Amino acid sequence: MTGGLFLGRVEFCGIGGFQERFVSELLDNGVRLRKVRASGGRITGVISPLNYRFAAVIARKHGVRLRAGKRRGLYFSALRYSRRAGLYAGFMVFGTILSIGQATVADIRITGDGPEAQIVEILEECGITRGVPTHGLDGSLAEQRIMLEVENVAWVDVSCVGSRVSVNVESGTPKPDIIDDAQPCNIVSVRDAMVVDTVVRKGQAVTQIGSGVHKGGLLVSGTVADGSGELLYLHANAEVIGEFTETREFFVPYNETVKIADGEQTQFRYLALGEDIYPLFFGEAYAEDSLYSEQTEVLDILGAETPFRLITGTFTKYRDREVVRSDDDCLRELKKLKERFEENFYPEFDMIDEVAKYQPEKEGIRLVVDYTLRGNIAQTVPIEVELAEMS
Repeated sequence: MTGGLFLGRVEFCGIGGFQERFVSELLDNGVRLRKVRASGGRITGVISPLNYRFAAVIARKHGVRLRAGKRRGLYFSALRYSRRAGLYAGFMVFGTILSIGQATVADIRITGDGPEAQIVEILEECGITRGVPTHGLDGSLAEQRIMLEVENVAWVDVSCVGSRVSVNVESGTPKPDIIDDAQPCNIVSVRDAMVVDTVVRKGQAVTQIGSGVHKGGLLVSGTVADGSGELLYLHANAEVIGEFTETREFFVPYNETVKIADGEQTQFRYLALGEDIYPLFFGEAYAEDSLYSEQTEVLDILGAETPFRLITGTFTKYRDREVVRSDDDCLRELKKLKERFEENFYPEFDMIDEVAKYQPEKEGIRLVVDYTLRGNIAQTVPIEVELAEMS
């Protein structure tokens, strides 16, 4: 027996009886089940409406009390509107118009947080530019690259609505160390540096401008003496600017094998109305070893929007590509790597100086950069030892 889920689905729940035998016999008869779960003497799952009656017979055979839950899909929508022949005719005509119509990207809108120039560059490298067909876009790949390459991104959505591509980038706010203002604290250095400026609001500075400090070294003490010789424990508050150097290396090979999703594409389209989604194809939407992307557009007729949405799912085959670079290609790629690194890791520091050295090697070109940076090196930490002495 066959019967896919593309016409609709029924959520079922079975209680008692021989539930394993019930499921086994359904599978032996070719009945497709989804989301099957068994716990607490109950078994639940999803089945095609065409197979539910057969499943009820098998359930009684094995002593399982079967109950139907939520019903959704084209099959049940057809039942609700079975007397409205005009609706079906319009639906078929509408679907035909949609399958023929093609749209191109007329506008790209970037909202939220993130460097717009870098995002536009990533979109172009993923083939998302004005004038390209909307059904050929790979929004999933662009989302992945933005998440990986743009600093401090918590969420990305690349979607196509009509002829507009919308890119929404939300950044994640680093969670600060929550320390009660009343708790005694010191301020230490987060890195090896030379102190160039200090603004102490509360506490006792223990370093002078021009002095060096190691990572974890004390900058401002929260333990101070009052006029009577007693010790006071304060929550130190200060900003300490330090200057430090760091060395970073970047390498780009002459020859490299990369896995790129640019092979054969297989598309599946769905028509969506509210929560109901109707496949415009037969069979199962799947392609092995492929990158899946999805585009959604609001459908309109003669410029008027409709409540329908067209969802296009695209599976793009992965294939290995041999990349061969010249010296100039490597230098351009190294420049991109360096710029992206600085945007991602040094946005809060002032760059005082940098010395870049290119080192040609047998397998590629290496770039070694010595950075001289300046920025806040202060970090607040609780005073553990003193608290123990107080207790």
